[in-house]
Amino acid sequence: MLPVALIVALLAFAPDASAATYGSRLGSHSMLYLNSTPAQHEALFRAAAEANLRYLRMDFAVGLVFAWDRTDFTAVERVDALSVKYRVRVLGVITETPWYIAECPGVRFELLGRCPPAARHAATWRRMVFEIVRRARHVRHWELGNEPNDPRTFIGDPAAYALWAALAAAGVRAARRAARIAIGGFTHLDRDYIRAVLHDPVNPLLGRFDIANVHVRAPLRSLRVAAARARAFFAREGFSGRLWVTETGYPSLAEHQWDPQLRGGEADQARWMRRGPRLLLAGGADAVFVAFRDSPEFGTESAYASEGVVRWPELDGGRAIPKPAFWALRDLAARVLPAKRRAADLAARGPGEVAREVDDARVLVGRGLGLHVVLELAREVV
Repeated sequence: MLPVALIVALLAFAPDASAATYGSRLGSHSMLYLNSTPAQHEALFRAAAEANLRYLRMDFAVGLVFAWDRTDFTAVERVDALSVKYRVRVLGVITETPWYIAECPGVRFELLGRCPPAARHAATWRRMVFEIVRRARHVRHWELGNEPNDPRTFIGDPAAYALWAALAAAGVRAARRAARIAIGGFTHLDRDYIRAVLHDPVNPLLGRFDIANVHVRAPLRSLRVAAARARAFFAREGFSGRLWVTETGYPSLAEHQWDPQLRGGEADQARWMRRGPRLLLAGGADAVFVAFRDSPEFGTESAYASEGVVRWPELDGGRAIPKPAFWALRDLAARVLPAKRRAADLAARGPGEVAREVDDARVLVGRGLGLHVVLELAREVV
């Protein structure tokens, strides 16, 4: 068995063959849910791996796990197993307050999942998040809701979101201290809203998360500036950590395409895909998540209906059906990052990240796996 000291040395100095690529900074905004079918889960995890993406973002709806009449972790454990099988790192988006602990005066019953918990149920909400994170043993990245500044996804003012998110963050930290927490991805750089939740007088979120987060959908010419402005804004507000763009993309149907230079259907979606994520990374984003599947549930008039790089919900022999943009994304993922970016990523790597990778290596070597496995892990680190 290789000594741990040697593992550390290999992790520090092994040549980089995968994490030096764009794929190490790219993810799938999968639009998967815990109640998606097992076949859908499998298909999109496989497709993300085949595209050489490091991350997959998906919803973990607490209300689905802790239903009124039952508690069911089956889907949580399935997703956790798929992350191991396909070696894709999951960003779990904590969503949906169970209706029976939520409180929103005057809100219709079917919308209660978008509300914060009642004060008397604060500990219950924190415990529910804790239990889900504890069961998802291999999920190391968690996001505090999705687009909280949009009433279609969260009902309440900035103070209500700050409370909801602070409790969720406490649950994540209690279950997995070394987890990385992203603030909920905002629909855009909503400065007043974000400032309010960062500096809330009762539950300030500044200091409770590790990753800033914003969604960007814009013409190519605007992407680099959008990422740079977001990074600068969070820095001015006192946050100096990483910035992720957890939703971006471009439609494939000409009638949905908003960039006047790219209105040629699927071919122009592929052209956007070759450049869009690169521009966001160049502007200061540390990871970029691309809309991965079409979302026909939003209606045929919605740009989201054709935004994916794979068609949906059709599968072909259990596999997602790629568009030309999928192959463009895979080609980008295989390209080597600029040297300056690789050096910056290595310098920003914290001791906790190194420790987690060393633990992974120790486990694998302990199972009798060879040096090539450790080198594979080394590529994941640097």
